[in-house]
Amino acid sequence: MLMLIGLGLEGNGISIKGLELVKKASYVYAEFYTSIPGVDKKEIEHIVGKQITELSRKEVEEEEIPLIKAKEADVAFLVMGDPLVATTHVSLAQRAMEESIQLKICHAASIYSAIGSTGLMLYKFGRSASIVYPEKNFFPKSFYDAVVENKEKGLHTLLFLDLKADKNIYMDPIDGMKLLKSVDKNNIIKEIVVASRVGWESENIVYGDIGMLSSLDKKYYGSPPHCLVVPGKLHFTEEEYLLHFVHR
Repeated sequence: MLMLIGLGLEGNGISIKGLELVKKASYVYAEFYTSIPGVDKKEIEHIVGKQITELSRKEVEEEEIPLIKAKEADVAFLVMGDPLVATTHVSLAQRAMEESIQLKICHAASIYSAIGSTGLMLYKFGRSASIVYPEKNFFPKSFYDAVVENKEKGLHTLLFLDLKADKNIYMDPIDGMKLLKSVDKNNIIKEIVVASRVGWESENIVYGDIGMLSSLDKKYYGSPPHCLVVPGKLHFTEEEYLLHFVHR
């Protein structure tokens, strides 16, 4: 059996159901390349009561170690946030069903719900997208298409920043905003929300003019993970809530 179990936003938010599933497992794996835990692995091991084997992207996506082991025993695969947010985990779940491997999903808090900490109404979010660092002959701009599309509908856009822990890549908000501005030829992005470490003890949310916020020192936003939100049409209650986060 393959058990995909969410650890929540900081890594210590596993549910009681999740803990019960871990107790049943013969193998306990985890990956930390799709997001960053706010606690170290030893603390997570203390919480779940078992030793955890951390897997690399290759071991999960190419070698499919959790899937192979699940054919013969109960496997607990721990992931940051909710287990069905990252496409790599959805693919793993789909492969398990194709292989007729029993599958259990244990949900947990994710950025998709916790972004409500900004005061923006969740039902008013449109398609989300990721901003990635440009590479030679490769700079996908679909993230800006999402912003334009959502803006036309009055919707907010949640933007993830390039994060590849296995390659030590963590885009900071300054770079993210500068990349946004570089493709915003029509100057449709005026205000932005920078949400850092949402759900962590060190959570930090800042709202303001994108030009001003992108001119601040990188140290102002602290360590990752970060994300950006381009607001759409604001309800007056959203405007009032965002005032609490205005940079002064």
